[in-house]
Amino acid sequence: MNPYLTVPFKLSAASWDWLQDFLEPISADFQINAPNMSALVQLKDDTLQRSEAWSEIVQFLKNYGDFELLPQLFIYKTLSHARTVILGNPHIDTAGKDGTEYTIPFRFNILTKGDENTEMVWWQHNRDSSVVTHATFMRPDKTMVGRLQAKGSRLAEQWNNVGEPFARSVALAKKQEYASFVRTDILHALNWTGAEPRIILSVRCTNMPWESFIKKFN
Repeated sequence: MNPYLTVPFKLSAASWDWLQDFLEPISADFQINAPNMSALVQLKDDTLQRSEAWSEIVQFLKNYGDFELLPQLFIYKTLSHARTVILGNPHIDTAGKDGTEYTIPFRFNILTKGDENTEMVWWQHNRDSSVVTHATFMRPDKTMVGRLQAKGSRLAEQWNNVGEPFARSVALAKKQEYASFVRTDILHALNWTGAEPRIILSVRCTNMPWESFIKKFN
């Protein structure tokens, strides 16, 4: 079963420009102050949700289902030196108590800044797999939270433990042309280089299994 669905998506010019202006200081602060190279960032207030850009996103998503409409950001730093090992951390998206209480089935991801050809990969391992472990990491606000990820102390070891991905894509998003629904309840990773900043505006979808969603559109 395909772990992604790519769909045409474009904001109005005014909303796109507003979104870029809104995200720029958030990205700049992350670049300077965030403890990790990349992270899921929770927005501090409802400014985005009161915007015309968000209204357009909500209206678009009505064509695909009844989703929990919570915007989040995935932000990736520009590194002083691009990564020599371009492997992402194989992980499962979770939330709730200690950060891992329940699994996020899938997300709608809109690339707003960064390389449009970054590869995303998936493995057939869910939270019950023997290769998945509970880890902790520091959020941008410096608090600690749990995460489900592949076993291994280094990325190369993690990838060796999980084996070859069953699916890959380098065509999930193109700014102001298309975006993607991506499966997140199994191990997946984004193989980003760190050569430039990257921001994904993500809407998490929690009330429908991926299998039920994708069957409607295949």
